[in-house]
Amino acid sequence: MLLGALAWLLTLPLLRSPYRHRWAVVPLALGLAGFTFLGLARKARWETALPAGFQAVEGRIDAPWTRQGERLRTRIELSAPASMRGLSLPLTVPADGEQAPPVPGTPVRLRTDLRPVQPAPVFLVERPLWRARSDEAPRRIHLASAQLLEATGPAGPSLLLRLQTFARRRFEALPLGPTAKDLWGALALGIPPADEAHFSVFAESGTLHILVVSGLQVTLVMAAMEALLRRLRQRGAAAGAIAAGLVYAGLVGFSAPVWRGLFMGVAWAVGRSSGWKLPPVAGLHGALLLWLLGHPGAGVEPGFLLAWWALLGLLWGADPLAGLLSPLLGRLALPFARLAAPWLSTLPLLALLHGGAPWWGILANLLVLPLVAVLTPVCLALILLPLPGLTEGAAALLTWMGDGLAPALTGIAPLATGVLWPWLLLALGWLALAHLQGRLKRTRALTVGLMAASLWLLALRGTGRVPDTLSLESVDIGQGDALLLRVPGGDATLIDTGPGPWPGRRLARVLSRRGVREPVHLVLTHAHADHAGGWATLARLWPLASTSVPVTAGAEDPWSPFRPVGAEPGGLLRGDAWTRGGAAFSVRWPPGAFSLTDANAVSVVLRVDWRDRQLWLMGDALAIQEKDLLDLGDPGPSPHRLLKAGHHGSRSASDPAWVAALKPELAIIPAGLRNRFEHPNPETLETFRRQGTMAWITGPSAGVRAAAVEGGWHVETGDGAAAFTPLRSPTP
Repeated sequence: MLLGALAWLLTLPLLRSPYRHRWAVVPLALGLAGFTFLGLARKARWETALPAGFQAVEGRIDAPWTRQGERLRTRIELSAPASMRGLSLPLTVPADGEQAPPVPGTPVRLRTDLRPVQPAPVFLVERPLWRARSDEAPRRIHLASAQLLEATGPAGPSLLLRLQTFARRRFEALPLGPTAKDLWGALALGIPPADEAHFSVFAESGTLHILVVSGLQVTLVMAAMEALLRRLRQRGAAAGAIAAGLVYAGLVGFSAPVWRGLFMGVAWAVGRSSGWKLPPVAGLHGALLLWLLGHPGAGVEPGFLLAWWALLGLLWGADPLAGLLSPLLGRLALPFARLAAPWLSTLPLLALLHGGAPWWGILANLLVLPLVAVLTPVCLALILLPLPGLTEGAAALLTWMGDGLAPALTGIAPLATGVLWPWLLLALGWLALAHLQGRLKRTRALTVGLMAASLWLLALRGTGRVPDTLSLESVDIGQGDALLLRVPGGDATLIDTGPGPWPGRRLARVLSRRGVREPVHLVLTHAHADHAGGWATLARLWPLASTSVPVTAGAEDPWSPFRPVGAEPGGLLRGDAWTRGGAAFSVRWPPGAFSLTDANAVSVVLRVDWRDRQLWLMGDALAIQEKDLLDLGDPGPSPHRLLKAGHHGSRSASDPAWVAALKPELAIIPAGLRNRFEHPNPETLETFRRQGTMAWITGPSAGVRAAAVEGGWHVETGDGAAAFTPLRSPTP
């Protein structure tokens, strides 16, 4: 901050020089960066000072209840404690509880655990991003039952809450199928899809922004109202559009994206009504700057950054790109450039934030956005006034878009970001191009450089990082297993994928940030959702060199709920072995094809030997399998071991006799933070303590990575901690 302020002061004299126009952007950029970082620091201090843990809380239910999976979600506006008065926090209860939750507008009191928002792992470049989610609250309330909400008076909803509840009831009464209901609610009212698969499909096609009420939908509604009023009467169209935007924003809730849409919609309406005396470029960017100055933390929000860089590409990158392509494409150069420039300008941010870019993002948006422009106001109108025939037609179109069009356009180009500086330079290059183009300077050389750099990075599949030692990383994907194993000279191996689509996307980002460029080998230990739920999503996001599962007996296929289309995994049994790089892999369980009701009993147990180190990856193997392994002669001699504890460190695994036979120096326990199973069990932790084994838990650490180094194991966690565990002295 001090260096930035000093640089800003040093540039002030340049404003009086003959070159002031050239350098005016420097203090402006530094000033905006300063506002952003000051805002983040202020928000961090404010969040840290708020109460956390069990507190007596009073407030009023402030939003309609929305079902998300197995829970109902709303918001509560607090009146106590005094330090949090006026703050609106998300609140969830079980969806199928014995007692219905209080209706919106009801004053309630409760005693609950105020949970702080957990920071994301540092290495995913997400540490500042979680603070920038301006529509999220610094604390969350997660209740085990709606009975904990004690009503202290009759419901007294505000006019705005009455309007939201009315619209929600009208929407719930519409005769819609699952896909149409998910997309209708998302487009018109900002209701998150109940089926996470719909979220994944739109994310992988580059059209995720249409599944939340954002600046796009608000601006579309305002533009539609402005066009309608302009056709009906010549005067007052801008004021009517602004009023419509305010009503719609109140209907869906004044979140950060909605506020941004209002700013941009107002700029558009005012500019159009004034005959564009204020150029649209200046108006839209002025609106974004006003938002940024009022909400500095938004300067590192992924959606904000992607929208701004796409706008840079569309407004200032398309013409230089068209000039470069005109000898090849002729008249088609400019239309093609207007489609390609936003994709190219957002490519570095997509790689850094998501681990890849959608191949068909341009075409998908070209086909989907016109439908959204029509369907958003139509769906909103049909909620208020449903018309037979038109409602069914809109539902059929949404179903086709969600089940046919968007899935046909999915496809991700995985991009490694193990080395950051090429991606950062590429992103800054598009800023420089916009600056030069806006000043009518020559941009041909810079455009050629940006195109060449983008194509080079795409051809190389990003910037890789070759491992120089054995490492095992337990990725924080909630309650479940997802391990990344890397060895020098060998391809990466993933063991399990976590419980669903979101962990699959998180794994793709981990592979990208660790510099993995090659197709990965996947081992699924057993057919439980917390280990195999992300298989289908990961297979769409990252190429798989091979997939292996334990051999089972029985007529039913236990993998059918998780299997991607066309996947034919290989089978694993005890004795199977292979090498990868300098590491030797050996399957130690199951010894045969079993047909058992508990899939944990056939969980793959994998041993990995590398030099003087040995890894035991237990999957969800239980104590009974550990005793069987002892009877079969395992674990055998090895000087130094790392154990991935079985069954998330539960009481039914990590038998003391097995741990004593292994004598691991290090144990990694994949267990989600505050998981409902209360893993790991204190008895398991005590077993490791008695053996002198250092145990690390994935959830509280935001992920754990252990690497073999000289003299021991180097451990680093997602929250920035690091430790060294020395090797045991050889037993005489």
